[in-house]
Amino acid sequence: MKTEAAPVRSEGKLLLAALGCAVVHHYLFYEKTWGVSFPLFVLLFYVYYYWAVREKRELRLEPSMALAVPVLLLSFTYAVHSNLLLLVLNALAVPLLIVAHTTWHMSEGRLRTPFIFRLLDQVFVQTLRYVPQAVVVAFRAVSFKMKAGRSQELIKVLIGLIVSIPLLLAVVALLASADSIFDRTLARLPELTSGLQLGLTLFRALWIACIAAGLFAYVRGLLQPKPWPSRAAAEEDVAAGSTTPAAASAVVVTPSAAVPRIDATVAATILVVLNAVYLLFAFVQFSYFFGGGAAELVVVTLINLTVLMITLYGVKRPGLAAWRFLRALLGVLVGCTGIMLSSAYLRLSMYEEAYGYIVARLLVHAFMIFLLVLFVLALVKLWRERLPLFRCYAAVTVTAYVIVNYFGIDAAVARGNIQRYEATGRIDTAYLGGLGYEVVPLLLELKRKHPDAEGIDKALQSFQSRIESGKPASWTEFNWSEWRAAKALEEA
Repeated sequence: MKTEAAPVRSEGKLLLAALGCAVVHHYLFYEKTWGVSFPLFVLLFYVYYYWAVREKRELRLEPSMALAVPVLLLSFTYAVHSNLLLLVLNALAVPLLIVAHTTWHMSEGRLRTPFIFRLLDQVFVQTLRYVPQAVVVAFRAVSFKMKAGRSQELIKVLIGLIVSIPLLLAVVALLASADSIFDRTLARLPELTSGLQLGLTLFRALWIACIAAGLFAYVRGLLQPKPWPSRAAAEEDVAAGSTTPAAASAVVVTPSAAVPRIDATVAATILVVLNAVYLLFAFVQFSYFFGGGAAELVVVTLINLTVLMITLYGVKRPGLAAWRFLRALLGVLVGCTGIMLSSAYLRLSMYEEAYGYIVARLLVHAFMIFLLVLFVLALVKLWRERLPLFRCYAAVTVTAYVIVNYFGIDAAVARGNIQRYEATGRIDTAYLGGLGYEVVPLLLELKRKHPDAEGIDKALQSFQSRIESGKPASWTEFNWSEWRAAKALEEA
């Protein structure tokens, strides 16, 4: 009983610390653009997390710490880079990696379910399970001096208010549509309460409350997750005639319900047909110096990767000779895919030389290299079956994404277009003027070398307007690339 009571006694401190983090979150992000504030809050979250779990998992070097590196690197992109596409993607990638890191950290050494299921369970089961507990802990702290009956009544009143909100909104909307005078009265309410700024205050309070409840529920779910029912316990429940949801859900996962596998002969036939087509295609590609459409070849490469994964993990393992033949077919598939990727890469390079460089084309280049690495790993898996392929894929994916973020894709696009201008005299300055602030020093250098280049002044003016209109109102919005661009424009 002591081990169960300890987390309960510390719930008040856990919620109070989450409330402090929520207040900082409001200060960093409310009506402010993301800048240095993003990595600062990520660091604050980790301080809160490691403080909360210190009794169960001490801070030390272990495999799960490897995920903290890309989390911090990606969070710092908001302070040093300005590519809008990557920043939007990072807003999704950083929370996902944080969830993966913390879940792995709390489950390390005792993970009995597939990691992807553990992630989904942590986010959609354990966290949501403890959201109401945040309200309970808050009211317990506020009403601890009240009599038990009054405390229970206060909680009931709160529940009634929460339940009445959607009903109240529906009723008010119907009444406003039925009576024009009532509608006009409602429209005047913001004017009557403008001095109080009641709506703004309530929104800020709701912001802080939601962030605090979310942090509390997430960490609380990590500290004391509801265990998965074991198969032995489920079988005992079934034998005893239990019909509980836990028993029912556990019974579904039985050895007899294994995922069906494809017959090896069927898989070999499919691979023979595909390889025949790909070998013919490779011969034609060599004949025409790797012509063809790059986009279509990338799609075919993705199809081949899917076929490869299904063959590796979804085919019944045949005899030794048949398995060697199947591996040889897969090797041919990988080789043909490499030829197609090379063809697509060269074709896209020639297209860029003819029509110019843009971010999307450079990202496709990076994606092709990424796919090639995946196929090389799959080829190694064919001959070294103990290789943990999915773990390698996860590590390569995270590493590749971090490299793309720190590669300086906007600056690379600008350099390519400037080199193309010096060779052909053609450049799309309007496109360059819409890229990130990393482009400004390169455009200024181009202007010094070629003052008559068409559109350079207009592109620089576009950057100047963006800097003036988005001038940071707070130190939390600081961005290194924007600051450097502004300084370069002032000195030009």
